[in-house]
Amino acid sequence: MPRVAIIGGGISGLTLAFRLKQYLADVDIQILESEKSVGGKIGSFSDQGFIYESGPNGFLDSNPSTFNLSKELGLSEQLAPANDAAAKKRFLLMGGKLRMLPSSVIGLLTTDVLSWRAKLALAFERFQSNKQNLPDESIYAFAQRRVGTEIADKLVDPFVTGIFAGDARLVSFQAGFPRLAAMEKNYGSISKGLKAARKVRQISNPEGRSSGQLWSFNQGLGTLTDALAEKCGKSNIREFKASNLIHNKESNKWIIEGSNGESESFDIAILSCPAFSQAAILKNLDEILADKIASIPYNSLAVVVMGYRSGDVPIPLEGFGYLTPSSENRPILGVQWCSSIYRGRAPAGTVLLRAMCGGASRPEMVDLDDDSIAKIVYRELQASMQIQAPPFFVKVIRWKNAIPQYMVNHLDLVREVEELLLNHPGLYLTGNAYKGISINDCVENAENLAVQISRWWSRAKETIS
Repeated sequence: MPRVAIIGGGISGLTLAFRLKQYLADVDIQILESEKSVGGKIGSFSDQGFIYESGPNGFLDSNPSTFNLSKELGLSEQLAPANDAAAKKRFLLMGGKLRMLPSSVIGLLTTDVLSWRAKLALAFERFQSNKQNLPDESIYAFAQRRVGTEIADKLVDPFVTGIFAGDARLVSFQAGFPRLAAMEKNYGSISKGLKAARKVRQISNPEGRSSGQLWSFNQGLGTLTDALAEKCGKSNIREFKASNLIHNKESNKWIIEGSNGESESFDIAILSCPAFSQAAILKNLDEILADKIASIPYNSLAVVVMGYRSGDVPIPLEGFGYLTPSSENRPILGVQWCSSIYRGRAPAGTVLLRAMCGGASRPEMVDLDDDSIAKIVYRELQASMQIQAPPFFVKVIRWKNAIPQYMVNHLDLVREVEELLLNHPGLYLTGNAYKGISINDCVENAENLAVQISRWWSRAKETIS
């Protein structure tokens, strides 16, 4: 019976444990989590009739990994689709005013957000020469190369902010947006790639069922991590802050030491905690590997949740919310209109908003006290949404080292980490620091790793016997 340690009880670690219990007979899995509860950055809370998220707020079914996992866990009746009209209606704060983002190619060519020069650049993107085997570049440099500086500033910059809370001039195009990179490589342009993708969807979906739907659960995303924890067995989840990892070559066991001095041995050790935690745990085992992992930077975020009476919000909240291009030099990254995105997130007669602060552009905001952060957000909402009354419900959540940043050449770094890891059979790494930061990415990568580990254990068991 293999004994497996998974260090880190976020969505990656929980999904991995769930799948390993299916693939390995009589496996003993221990999830060692440094915090008092599992879930990682996913957290759903209910207070005064509001349901709000401390981290991510949904997942798309264009990658079916999370949706299918939810159904397998028996959560179908609790799945909550986003308001499709709201999810597709997004805004930019430009020149102090909210401007609606076009949701189609035709919309991009008719919007007043872009100049006629930028529209021409978009229209002729498909005719741009395709330079093969380009080195990695930032998503900003890619956009600038394909469609010009204006679109890079107005559209791509806030798009990267919305995903990574990062700097578009630093985030890797190939690692951060692999689907777009593949389109340019395979079709010569993004517009040709999107057209080909639409054809594939039409063939695979002749009924015309909509795809790319955003989902959560009636009581928030915590429903998913709670269900996974239940399936993994609450008795197999412990609060344990791992501090060091030792490989005993004689017994071929992995010894995990905790910060309180206790230690345990396992046949397989998996690190699914953040990269900086992985690096600290691996420092004594393999300094080169640890240094590689430690080089993955993180951005910090403050999430400010605010409840207002509906009558105090003078503009119609018919949309997802807004993002702010960094060129606007505003103190917050954007605001989600949570009660418009999902039903039941706010009591009758109220609305729920969620502002994102910090990130690459304003890292110092996370260190301010709650009252100062809330006042900054309140002033921004006065300017952007003309809300003059103060909120009657406020929660501030801080995430130090919230989101890993895939810098240019990140994929080369991941390959180097994977090569070094070959020196340590029975040791595995996962999490959102490597191959995708979304919930779908974490679930899919964890499921793939579970297959890899189960195959390795079958071979290792034959060698031992």
